[in-house]
Amino acid sequence: MVKRVEFVAKDIIAENERLAAKLRSLYDELGVKVLEFLGGPGSGKTLVIERLLELMTKDVDPSSIVYIGGDVATSLDAERIAKYGVKTIQINTGGTCHLEVPHIEEAIKALGGPQELSKARIMIIENVGNIICPFNFPLGAHLRIMVADVAEGEDKFVKHPLSTMVSDLIVINKIDIADAMGVNVDKMIEDAKRINPRAPVVLVSAKKGLGIGKLYRLILDMLGEEAPNA
Repeated sequence: MVKRVEFVAKDIIAENERLAAKLRSLYDELGVKVLEFLGGPGSGKTLVIERLLELMTKDVDPSSIVYIGGDVATSLDAERIAKYGVKTIQINTGGTCHLEVPHIEEAIKALGGPQELSKARIMIIENVGNIICPFNFPLGAHLRIMVADVAEGEDKFVKHPLSTMVSDLIVINKIDIADAMGVNVDKMIEDAKRINPRAPVVLVSAKKGLGIGKLYRLILDMLGEEAPNA
């Protein structure tokens, strides 16, 4: 019986990957670049996005940026992001621990459909706070960005190797409190690079704004966009 459940789970993941590939084709057809932020609750995903938006909205019209926020309940994060003038859509999963392709398809409909999405240059997806499930269900994003924070422990990447491996870019947040937490950031970097040599690792303190300019330039470079002097 257990084997049968595992087989079904694999089928579900495989189907989601097929649908995610269709979403990626849609993004490419419409000319919109998509960033997906993933990480555990409290890792600072929303604040990292806010700091990035402070830079992005200096370079592009805020109305050309779309934010889709996934949470089990409330619209608190979406309300924070809406203050930057970007188009904001909240998805409440009602208990599901991750977003799936149908969630994004419904969000695009709520936006006004593909025709309206074609007016966007950048779409940011903030997945539900969870370090396991969301990583197994890609949403077709051009970059999957893992946000970890030092308070979660320096063994974060070792304990979650699969999540680390599927990330395109790794952000270590809250470096300003690493010493107080007794966390060896160099070990975190070493572990992340050993598990996933292809993903750049960026150190930031979203609260203090440290490293955000570097992160922004790196994201633009990885998307093939011209990087301004952030």
